[in-house]
Amino acid sequence: MRSKLARYMSSLEHFSTVVEYGSISAAASVLAITQPALTRSVMGLEDVLGVQLLHRSVPRVSPTACGKALLEHIAAAEAELNKAQAMIQSIKDSNGRKINCGAGSLSMNHILPKAVSSIRRNHGKININLLEGRTHDLLLKLRNGELDLVLGIEQPDGLFSEFHSEMLVQEHFHFCVHAGNPLARQGDLSLRDIMSQEKLVMPALTGSLVERALGVELDRLGCSLNAHRIETQSPAVIRHLVYQDAYVALCSSIWFDAEIQDGSMQILRGDWSLPAFSTLLFRREGDVMTPPLEVFIQEVKDAATECAGGITA
Repeated sequence: MRSKLARYMSSLEHFSTVVEYGSISAAASVLAITQPALTRSVMGLEDVLGVQLLHRSVPRVSPTACGKALLEHIAAAEAELNKAQAMIQSIKDSNGRKINCGAGSLSMNHILPKAVSSIRRNHGKININLLEGRTHDLLLKLRNGELDLVLGIEQPDGLFSEFHSEMLVQEHFHFCVHAGNPLARQGDLSLRDIMSQEKLVMPALTGSLVERALGVELDRLGCSLNAHRIETQSPAVIRHLVYQDAYVALCSSIWFDAEIQDGSMQILRGDWSLPAFSTLLFRREGDVMTPPLEVFIQEVKDAATECAGGITA
């Protein structure tokens, strides 16, 4: 059952307009009603609440303390109604609306294929556009409204903190070699030993938390990054160099989990320690969650959970 106050929606609008324009006459003109009708409307609202809402003085009227309190709730109610209107419009348009999702290489290769496959199998046709890129660049597109969500690595120093984020999966980075590499049979190594290797391949880490964490360990242990390393975002290139040319690789536990699990790649142990890194789902705060988007996000979360189940720490 509606409350008494809910039956006075037009009176609430009349009251807030009077406060906004500071006079009964100006508000009546804007609302296209007579001044006596506007006065009766506001007084009726005061009767319902049992308090005075306006200081009636010349030349301007102003809200009382109770009036100010009511205005705050009117603004909140308007915001909720606007959300409801946007939701209804989104539902109307959802059949033809495209979900634009940006993702880093990890999510694009290990989470989204399963999520999209499951959506097609279980939920029929949902129009989805996937864009791969660096997390920082994708978040700029999210900020500009070009994307609906981004799956990417956590950002340093509170960057993009205006977004709502949820953790999807954590990955670890290890120095690894092929099981036949002589280094696989050695005991604990030093980071200096690793950095002195002529054959070292790692992901391009520019500006990432991984680069920062590795830099901390290099400083702590008094060594520097190998100047002759190969950097690549391609797991295929890393895999080839490790298996065919006996490279040491800085590997993601997700990218190479199968090889680590079956023993064909061995994790090197030593005096260094790198933390886990989180892949997050980023969305704009307050965005309308349409039914197709809700389905898509749930499938992404389910796929991330499945992905996390096999990760080697």
